[in-house]
Amino acid sequence: MTKNKQFIVGPVELYQNTRDVYQKNFTYFRTSDFGDMVKASIKELNHLVGNDLENSMIYLTASGTAAMEAVIENCTNPTDKAIVINGGTFGHRFCELLEYHDVEYTAINLEWNETLTIEHLKEYENKDYTMLFANLHETSTGQLYDIKMLSEFAKRNNLLLVVDAISTFLADEYNMSKYGIDTTIISSQKGLCLSAGLSFVSFSQRMLDKISNKVKSASKYFDFKDYLVNITRGQTPYTPAVFIMYELQDMLELIKIEGGLQARLDFIEKKCNYFRQKVSEIGLNIPDYPLSNMLTPIIFEDIKASDVIRILKDKYNIFVNPCGGKLADKIIRVSHIGNTTLEDIDNLVEKMQLAIAEVKEAQYARK
Repeated sequence: MTKNKQFIVGPVELYQNTRDVYQKNFTYFRTSDFGDMVKASIKELNHLVGNDLENSMIYLTASGTAAMEAVIENCTNPTDKAIVINGGTFGHRFCELLEYHDVEYTAINLEWNETLTIEHLKEYENKDYTMLFANLHETSTGQLYDIKMLSEFAKRNNLLLVVDAISTFLADEYNMSKYGIDTTIISSQKGLCLSAGLSFVSFSQRMLDKISNKVKSASKYFDFKDYLVNITRGQTPYTPAVFIMYELQDMLELIKIEGGLQARLDFIEKKCNYFRQKVSEIGLNIPDYPLSNMLTPIIFEDIKASDVIRILKDKYNIFVNPCGGKLADKIIRVSHIGNTTLEDIDNLVEKMQLAIAEVKEAQYARK
């Protein structure tokens, strides 16, 4: 069987240099050598998200959802009242976590194909809200929200802006300082193209001040005060996913060699546009709401998307993302991050055509 190819949103198809990291020597993680490596990597990563404040990014040995919950545990107070952009699975996850931790919130609920606009925000102007939570790219649908619009709304209303940038970072333009973002959450297995297991949280000065004034975190393990003290020496309170930090160091170096942040964003956009042109040429439908460069949703009306996914996996060893719930038979999602090329995309589109033809033939035979 040929080697499988991953066009999924994470963990993504790893670069060979990331795989090769594990052939190198490592130092004990409680040494100053490891701490210095971490400090340098975190500083560079924080710069890539647009935050140059010293010691304002921490990392957690945890999934993105754990980081989302830890942010709620550490960055909210009983008096907070939040707005959540709830346009899919991950916006809804913020709602679930806020509810679980008894933080008052109002959800702006969007249908899966409904574009977020300023009209959705107008009724919440000049109210008593204190925070705005958004998954900037709603991964379950592919919609990319307008960060400029959200930023301006948050500034006008003096809201702390918390952004899950897990599936937009290193795929779309993103800058904490430019847009006045107070907290950014990212994870290792998406745009960074690393193994799953680490999440990173970056803070503005006013969010750091809020954390420092919080009496007690809801979690001992995820107490951000402890992490912020430890990160000054490149350490964490508890054992981290050590080897992924070496992967990060290597990936940050690769991004520099490639030409830096903009070169990386340009390449992802190139792959994205190439794929969308190819699928458009063969008559497949893409949503008309704003999309991230990170993935492309493809809409099926007359056949089941899940059947196409199954044939790609079983017959061609190609993996793409399904959707859940009511969209399971309607949409497949194809990722443009990870170690894939234009040639890989050509092969994917060719095999998609074959899979679609097979599904249609089987459907016709049943009639």
